[in-house]
Amino acid sequence: MKRPFRHVVIWMLLAALLVTLTGGQANAQVQTTIRVWLRSLDVEDALRIEVQGTYMLEDGSMLFSDGAQITVALRQGQLVLHTGQVATVIGPEMKLVRCAGESGSALKLNDRSGLYEGDLALDVQEGVIRPILHIHVEDYLLGVVPYEMGDSFPLEALKAQAIAARTYVLQRSGSSGDYDVEDTTNDQAYKGRSTSHPVSEQAVRETEGICGTYKGKLADCYYSASNGGQTELGQHVWPSDDPDEYGYMDMRDDPFDLENDASVVKRFTLKKKPGEEGVGPALHSELVMALSEQLEAMGVEADENLVRFDEILSVEAMTPKFDAPSRLMTELRFEVKISVRDYTFRDESALHATPAPDWTPDAQATPSPTPAPTATPSFSPYKEVEDTLTVTLPIFTAAEKAMGLSINVYQNELITVYDIGSAFMFESRRFGHGVGMSQRGAQQMAAQYGMTCEQILGFYYPGMTLTRYDVTRQPLPTADMTIMATPAPTPSPTPRPTLMPVSTQDMPKGAYLAVVSNISENSSLNLRESPSLSADVLRRLYKDQKLIVLHTDADGWSHVKTDVIEGYVRSEYLQTAEE
Repeated sequence: MKRPFRHVVIWMLLAALLVTLTGGQANAQVQTTIRVWLRSLDVEDALRIEVQGTYMLEDGSMLFSDGAQITVALRQGQLVLHTGQVATVIGPEMKLVRCAGESGSALKLNDRSGLYEGDLALDVQEGVIRPILHIHVEDYLLGVVPYEMGDSFPLEALKAQAIAARTYVLQRSGSSGDYDVEDTTNDQAYKGRSTSHPVSEQAVRETEGICGTYKGKLADCYYSASNGGQTELGQHVWPSDDPDEYGYMDMRDDPFDLENDASVVKRFTLKKKPGEEGVGPALHSELVMALSEQLEAMGVEADENLVRFDEILSVEAMTPKFDAPSRLMTELRFEVKISVRDYTFRDESALHATPAPDWTPDAQATPSPTPAPTATPSFSPYKEVEDTLTVTLPIFTAAEKAMGLSINVYQNELITVYDIGSAFMFESRRFGHGVGMSQRGAQQMAAQYGMTCEQILGFYYPGMTLTRYDVTRQPLPTADMTIMATPAPTPSPTPRPTLMPVSTQDMPKGAYLAVVSNISENSSLNLRESPSLSADVLRRLYKDQKLIVLHTDADGWSHVKTDVIEGYVRSEYLQTAEE
C-alpha cells in the first residue's frame, strides 16, 4: 500500500542534513587489521583448508604453495596438521600467514566458495577449534557488502553500505579481546570474497577509507534490513549512561523504507462481522481469555465454546513503548459485540442402554462388562450481550502471535491498524533493530530518487561527518622459496597393499559391485565412518579395490562394504564392475 510522498519537504530536509567529507583528517590513523571470528563455519575438531597463492606457518617452519590441501584436526587438545600422508603435531595454537606474491594469497575453508584473504589463527577453546581471520579492512568489506546488500542494489546504496560497514568494524578494531567481530549477523555477515559481485567491489573501492565520525570519533554506524517506516533511537535498544552517545542519530519517519515494496511486511485482516468464520482460533482464544473477568461478572464461564464474536466495532493500536514521536505500540484495544451461551452435560450411555437378558441357569456365556457412562455437552442457543465490551491485548505476548504478525526476535514491530470498510487490516513492519540506516530505505532512495551515498547517510545519521582514514596496507612477508626448491630424497619403493576380499554371494537387494577408480596408482580413497568429509577415516582404499555399493544418496556419498569393513566413500571415485 503506497503512501503519498512529499518530495519538496524531503529534499529540503536532506539539503539541511547532508553530510560532508572532511579533508582535514585525511591522515587519521586506525587499526586496519580486523580480527574476525569465523563462527559461521561451525568448526569442531577438523578444518579443511585449500591454499591459493603462498602461505607459511608464522615461524616460517613450513611453507604451503598454491593448491596445497591441508586439514587441521584436534586430537587430545593439540592441533595436528595433515598434509597428504604426513601429520605434524603443532600444539594448542597455530597461525597461517599470507606471503607476498604476484597474485593475492587466500584460503578456502571447509569447501566454501568464498576466499578468505588474510592470516588464519587457530586455537582451542572449550574443546573445539576456533578460527580467527586477521584481514585488512578493505579486503574484509569485499566479503561483507555483497551479503549485507548485494549487487541487485544500486551503486550509491552499496557505497552507503560500505561506509557504514567500514565505520562499524573500525570502531571495534583493536579491542582488548581475542577478536573484534564475528562473521554472523551478531556483527556483520562475512562470507569471504567472491568474484561474482563486481558492483559491490566497486562500491568498496570508490569509498576506500571513508568512515563516519561524531565529535572526532568513529561513530556506531548501526543499520538494519528495514525500520518499518520509522528509525529507532540507539538508547532504546542499547541503553547508555552517556545521553550523547548516539547524538548523531534521531527518531524520524522514513517514507523511503515504507514505500519500498521489498521491505518486510506482514498483514492480518479481521472482518468487522466475522460470521460463521469467526475471528480465527488463536485470536478467539486470546480475546476470550482477556474477557474472562467481564464474562465471570455476567455469570458466564470463560470458555471458548461459550462465546461468539458478532461484531468488531473498533480496533486501536495504543500505549507507545517510548515517548513521542515513537510509533512502537504495545497494546491493541478492541470494542466488540458478543453473544454467549451455556451448556449442561448429559449421560449418553443412559439414552442407548441395552436391556439385560433373562437369567438362564444353564447359560455358559461370559457376561459383558457394563460400559462406563459418557457425558456430552448440550449447548443452549446463543444470547446476545447488549453492552459493548472493551478488551485489550498485549501486542508482543498475545496479539502478534495470534495474528501471525511476528517478524523480529526484538519484539519491536511497528503495528498499524487500518479501517478498510468491511474489515480492519493489521500491518506489521520492521526487520531488525531499526537503528540507523535502513537497507531497504537506502535502496529506494538510490533507485527511485537518484540520491547519492552522502544524501543517504545524511538522512540516517544527520549529525555524522564523513572522514577519510589512512588504510595503507603493511607489506606481506616474503617466503623463502628455496625451501620448496630443495629436491626431496628419492623414496624407496613401497609394496602396494593387498586389496580386501569381496564376496558377491547373497548381496542385498538393490546392491551392486563397483571398483575404486579415478585415482592414481599411488593415491588412495578415504573410507569414512559417516557420509561427511569431516568424519573419521576408517581405512584407505586403493585403486581397483572392489566394493559392494549398498546405497548412494543425493549428496554424492555411497554406502559400501567389503568382507572386512563397511563405510562411506565419495561416489565420483567409483565405477560399476561392468564399466
